[in-house]
Amino acid sequence: MRKSLLKIAGCNRHWSAIPLQGSDAFAVEAMLCSLLTATDHLLIVENGNYSGRMAEICHIHHIRHSIMHFDPTRGIELNQVALALENDRSITHIAAAHFEKLYGVKNDIDGLAQLAEMHGCRLMVDAITTFGLLPLNYAAPALAAVALSSSNCLHAPPGIAFVLVCKSELAERTPPRTFSLDLKAQNRALEQHGHWRISPSLSMMQALHQAMEHYLQQGGREARYQLYCQRMIYLLKGMAALGFRPCIEPQYCAPLLVTLAAQDDQHFDIDKLNEYLRQRQLVMRVTPGEAAGSLRIGVIGELSLSDIDSLLNVFRDLDWAERIDNLSELPSG
Repeated sequence: MRKSLLKIAGCNRHWSAIPLQGSDAFAVEAMLCSLLTATDHLLIVENGNYSGRMAEICHIHHIRHSIMHFDPTRGIELNQVALALENDRSITHIAAAHFEKLYGVKNDIDGLAQLAEMHGCRLMVDAITTFGLLPLNYAAPALAAVALSSSNCLHAPPGIAFVLVCKSELAERTPPRTFSLDLKAQNRALEQHGHWRISPSLSMMQALHQAMEHYLQQGGREARYQLYCQRMIYLLKGMAALGFRPCIEPQYCAPLLVTLAAQDDQHFDIDKLNEYLRQRQLVMRVTPGEAAGSLRIGVIGELSLSDIDSLLNVFRDLDWAERIDNLSELPSG
């Protein structure tokens, strides 16, 4: 399982894949708690919920950190990060999310890695949503660790978290902040004894193994990327015909999820819209965007174009001239 993850990532022998029981947030918390010392200073580049939770984790564990806030509808502004690094030489590490799900914004992690190298910093990345779809340069000298999980683009159920760690980061013995999320102790147990420190779910491991086998048999990252692109283009064309457009600029988009806004400024109740979808036996979850009259739709997972057609047909059935605030008055299917 660990070897398959390194193969999917494209890592060399200088990296270790360390599994943990739990889902995505476990990986992020383990990464921050295990690899940062009391003298380190972490700069969190925040433009959404995923990077925002890094700040909360650091606050809880008393990890020294600073936060740079950016527009959640845009990617990271590298020139501003560079200025912050020049003005504060105490910064030793940088953390960011590869993809922020708040609006569906892709961040320039390669550019951030180059900045980190220039300023002698180490980079930590939350790649929970993007692993297996968007590439990362694991040969970048500044890249220290990448957090990911068994779900999202690998199509396995949540339940196992991973952190890909550059082996040089594991050499230093530091006092652990937690017991169950101690990456260094987990890595030692796996390398020395070949077993987990805390029992994982065997069924989750089997599901992940099967999902990775299927992923590689289908053609790996390139094939999955093309598949997601096909789905996203199909969804965007269908929603455009209904008067919905993406809220962010194309250079920040990735074929994972999209935030769409109604062009005629209509407002609607997301909960009632989801209930309307459920009444028609459609289980895709439509989540609200931050902007009024917006919603987020993802194309991750075992979906087909016919599934997207089902969603589009429900939207076509709605009379968008009538506000969806009144969905509760519509007859059920």
